[in-house]
Amino acid sequence: MKIAFVCNGNSFKSIIGERFGNEFNDGTFEIFSAGTEPAERLNEEGKKIMESMGYSMEGYFPKDMDTLPEKLDVLVKMGCNISCPIYMADKVVNFGLEDIEDKKRCIELIEIKVKELFESLKK
Repeated sequence: MKIAFVCNGNSFKSIIGERFGNEFNDGTFEIFSAGTEPAERLNEEGKKIMESMGYSMEGYFPKDMDTLPEKLDVLVKMGCNISCPIYMADKVVNFGLEDIEDKKRCIELIEIKVKELFESLKK
């Protein structure tokens, strides 16, 4: 099952989703992330928070939507008020994180939501 986390810059929310997706994946899923307008580099504050939690962000970098597979099973919108090309996904999920200002809290919510998503997809 192919899952992609998508937001604007792919420098914070969606790439954190990808990181947690890879961390909690038992081999059931193929995990991707991308941005509609990818940033040049990772969000520094987000990277530092992840590393302080014990999650290395080495090897993670912002990617364009063109890097995603043509067909996805699940497209996860992070709640960044963007229009995603949902035609390429069987299911669209919105994590609804648009109003979360505190980056640490946002990361904690992404972790919870990724775990919940995986559990729901395994049923």
